[in-house]
Amino acid sequence: MTITAALVLYAVTWFMTFFIVLPLNLKTQGDMGDIVPGTPSGAPHAENVGRKAWITTGVATVIWALLAAVI
Repeated sequence: MTITAALVLYAVTWFMTFFIVLPLNLKTQGDMGDIVPGTPSGAPHAENVGRKAWITTGVATVIWALLAAVI
């Protein structure tokens, strides 16, 4: 596998994992009862994007290593 192929595989794996991790443990404004005017009740109450990005990086690295080993 070339370096470019490995980077593309990692990027695809990271984004797919991120979209899976993003809705986990989500608390909406409607759930918390604190709806900010002008936003829908389904909007997130707290922003945990940074924490979820770090979790995604760890999980995606393991998945990528397994995929790269198989390829």
